[in-house]
Amino acid sequence: MWRQRTTAPDLTTLEGTVVVTDGSTVSGVAAATGRTAWSYSRDVELCGVSGAWRRVVAVYRGEHGCGDVTSLDARSGEYRHTRAAIADDAVAMVRSLDSVGTVSPNRVELWRSDLVRTVEVGRRETPVNSEPQPGEDCVTDSALTRKGLLAVARDCPDTSGDGGSGTGDDAASPRTARHVALMKTAPSSASEPQVDHDFTVPAGAQLVGIAEDRAVIFVPGTGVPAKDAEDTTGSRFQVLAKDGSYTQYPAQPSTSVPADGPPATGPGGVFTPRTADMPHHMTWFDGTRVVAFDPATLRPDFTVDTIGTGAAMAGKLLLPVVNGIAVVDEGDGHTERIIPVDREGYEGTVTLQVQGSTVVEKRGDTVVGLTG
Repeated sequence: MWRQRTTAPDLTTLEGTVVVTDGSTVSGVAAATGRTAWSYSRDVELCGVSGAWRRVVAVYRGEHGCGDVTSLDARSGEYRHTRAAIADDAVAMVRSLDSVGTVSPNRVELWRSDLVRTVEVGRRETPVNSEPQPGEDCVTDSALTRKGLLAVARDCPDTSGDGGSGTGDDAASPRTARHVALMKTAPSSASEPQVDHDFTVPAGAQLVGIAEDRAVIFVPGTGVPAKDAEDTTGSRFQVLAKDGSYTQYPAQPSTSVPADGPPATGPGGVFTPRTADMPHHMTWFDGTRVVAFDPATLRPDFTVDTIGTGAAMAGKLLLPVVNGIAVVDEGDGHTERIIPVDREGYEGTVTLQVQGSTVVEKRGDTVVGLTG
């Protein structure tokens, strides 16, 4: 077993490397040994870190917000690409296997592997004409991406005249309406998003999962589980498709998206759902349980009581639980056994990932590698 301290809010692992941060320094730690393989540091604030394309992506504060970005080889730390642009003062990271980007109240942007921007949503860095971009007057607080789809959740001035409509009757406020827009990650012009469909959704709804052609939101509603698929007041999932259709499923209340208060947010007030991709499911940790969604339809298949997100290993799901790691059947979600783990008094949320034969847990500001 090994351990490292980190100031990063999230756990990033790839290519046998665990990414840890200390102030403005980003380091790559070998998952198998816990030894630091490389470090990269700058004398400005580190705004966020993520990973894709076998690279670590570090976002630093520049002259105009958190817009200085550098990518490094995950194994060696060698420099790959950089970009500099105007950005907000605080940003959250968003990523998929194909894109990495940032989310802030004023804008969302994604980059491809050479860090060239593929899309910007909201306030544009350099307006190409005098016409405002649709949604430029909205406040964004969440985004998810997968393959060619970008989903953005935002509050916009209500122009419907009825406080909003769309996918639920508990929706609206007389001044703003909640929207989720499904759009392309790489439109023909990066500054002109191509929206497949824009949904008006119930108040308080948050993005919690995404597939190639649809996204799923959690609606807190009254804080009581919806009775059935027709219930528009209780807590529920709504699956929003690019073709404008939606389906609804009852859900248990969530402590991370409560009915009686704002959701738990990170940098810039952005809600970053704790999600993890499994071989046969997309998962979301709702604060007390992991919900497993079908990867194509995003239908909720099963839930498991946990203390954080997990990972797949040897055909099973490994999910952190209070007294150890649950080994879970990936087909139906039943727990086969519990591997005892002594977390030495730590009682908070655990993020679990796997690199090779090493199980990596993030416990607060400590990262632990479990081997053997």
